[in-house]
Amino acid sequence: MSEVGWLTHRQADVPDGDGWLTISERAVLGRLQLPARRAAWRLGRWTAKAAVGLWLGLAPESIEVRAAGDGAPEAWYHGRRLPVSVSLSHRAGRGLAVVAATPEVVGCDLERLEFRSDAFVRGWLSAGEQAAVRSAGPAARPLMANLVWSAKEASAKVRRAGLRLPVQRAVVAVPPAARGDAWRPLTVDWQDGTPPMPGWWRREPAWVMVVAGAGEITPARHRLQ
Repeated sequence: MSEVGWLTHRQADVPDGDGWLTISERAVLGRLQLPARRAAWRLGRWTAKAAVGLWLGLAPESIEVRAAGDGAPEAWYHGRRLPVSVSLSHRAGRGLAVVAATPEVVGCDLERLEFRSDAFVRGWLSAGEQAAVRSAGPAARPLMANLVWSAKEASAKVRRAGLRLPVQRAVVAVPPAARGDAWRPLTVDWQDGTPPMPGWWRREPAWVMVVAGAGEITPARHRLQ
């Protein structure tokens, strides 16, 4: 089973200025006009660069995180692609990045435990998932709705297609959860003849995060540091 490193950062953790960005990354940032979009992009890039740096023992500013042709992030170092799979997610001023040694392929997603409307649940969740959200009750509904959605997003990133996939068809199975803040297993079945994809989820105050992988993976017990 392959171990996956993970790291979270907040907006305040991002260094001032753009000296930690490569020339190519600064060019991408320069094309983003909205301040909120620029801040979120910088947060995602810093979290990913820091995660890869901690994983490989490299300075974050020496790493470049490029978008591949399909949009998936890839880590590069002085013109060569690094032998890692990296995934990133950011939401409401917080970023998550995960990293694993190739040939493993990983994906991640981070969501706030906020209310999801009935229209969102009907539009993006399968019939069984909708029933699970309804049966969870008002107090647990934000966790169940966001956990299922986050699992779909993380799994879609492993398949390097994101929301171009029919995520409504994917079925997330979440076994009964143990107490505490440990990572807990789940699976995502795309209903297309491929084996269910393994994943892990973790709850923190006001947040839920998911890591998925194409193979047998397990997130490290503690975040990278």
